[in-house]
Amino acid sequence: MRVRSLVAGLGVALGGSAAAQPEPARFPSPPVLPSRPVTLPVPQTAPLPVAPPGVVAPPTQLDALPYPENRTPIDPDQMLARRTVNGWQVAAGPRVFRELGDDEAAANEIVRVLRAQRPTEWVVVGTGRPLVEYGLHQGRAALLSAPPRTVTAIDLKTVRVDAVRGVWVVRDDAGIHLNCGLHRPDAEQAAAAIRRYGFNRIATIGSNPQAPAVTFLFATLDGGSGPVAQQHPLAAALQEQNLTRVGIPVPGVGYFGELVKIDPRRVDSRRDGSEWVVACGAEVLAKFGPAEFTARDAARIITEGRFTEFCRAGGQTFFLVNGRAPTRVPFSTVGRRFDPAGLRVSPYGSRWAVTENGRQLFDAADQAEAEGLIRLVKHFGFDTLCQVGAPPRAGISFMAKSR
Repeated sequence: MRVRSLVAGLGVALGGSAAAQPEPARFPSPPVLPSRPVTLPVPQTAPLPVAPPGVVAPPTQLDALPYPENRTPIDPDQMLARRTVNGWQVAAGPRVFRELGDDEAAANEIVRVLRAQRPTEWVVVGTGRPLVEYGLHQGRAALLSAPPRTVTAIDLKTVRVDAVRGVWVVRDDAGIHLNCGLHRPDAEQAAAAIRRYGFNRIATIGSNPQAPAVTFLFATLDGGSGPVAQQHPLAAALQEQNLTRVGIPVPGVGYFGELVKIDPRRVDSRRDGSEWVVACGAEVLAKFGPAEFTARDAARIITEGRFTEFCRAGGQTFFLVNGRAPTRVPFSTVGRRFDPAGLRVSPYGSRWAVTENGRQLFDAADQAEAEGLIRLVKHFGFDTLCQVGAPPRAGISFMAKSR
């Protein structure tokens, strides 16, 4: 097994960045789940059973998880990599485990890993998208003696949740392992699972390192290869600088919403189950229901616009080009011009809204979110609201700058 160097492979960071950073802004509103400590130790009065061969023994005390696990029974012997009209997938009969598109190698590698690890249950952590996954064998971490190529060690003694550049991450003294975006509960759940089951490795499978098909945790029998070296300050700064999911810095607000870096050349439209989506790798930008041609048109607009960042803030979406607002409004979009100077915050029933000369423009969860939206619009100079399809269920809307 080759453990990937954190400095070279992850592009990791520097001590100056290790200093405490402000928590991510709470826009959009944080998940309804309450924030809790990363771990809640629950001593076990009865001795734990001895682990069977091939399974890592649990710690003498199990840390409680902040939230219930999303467990699914799994039979590795039934898993097969197969090609369908929509690309490669890993499935057990009619149950699809993962869609892989054209990545045949990833499909075969996932099957190999599952059969080598032999989990009886599979757990997914993530809000809206799989953030990290792991297999359990009879409730304990299963041993994986032949992991994939891309593997990184985790220091169980220093693993923790931290706020970096407006997002929540799971890290240890050696670097950042998971970027959880705005979802603090996801970070807390992942860190707690690492401690509870003794997961000392994190691995990825997939041809695109920026958007792997699977990111999963596992444990090794030796419990690790000794202490993990503390990350050099320069490496830490570099890793934080290279995060592809960060908060949106807005003057007078702080971090507001979430920014995801995208490669316009990799944006495409594809079928996801019963609906069409526009995505960049694993990042779904918009859903279009059965409207295939509308989805293809939206993907073309993003590619031709050379958009490099996709942003969500206060219930609104927009694109940036190298950190700046797009200055060309696509002709094929339905556009509505507005005057940024005329935007106001107004109550709207039980909620709030951003209005222009008395006309509603944006919905907002509360007054602070509405004020943040106005500051964001003025900061980037947006003056046009564009629409493709019928958002939010079958289309996408985004702000642009007409001049």
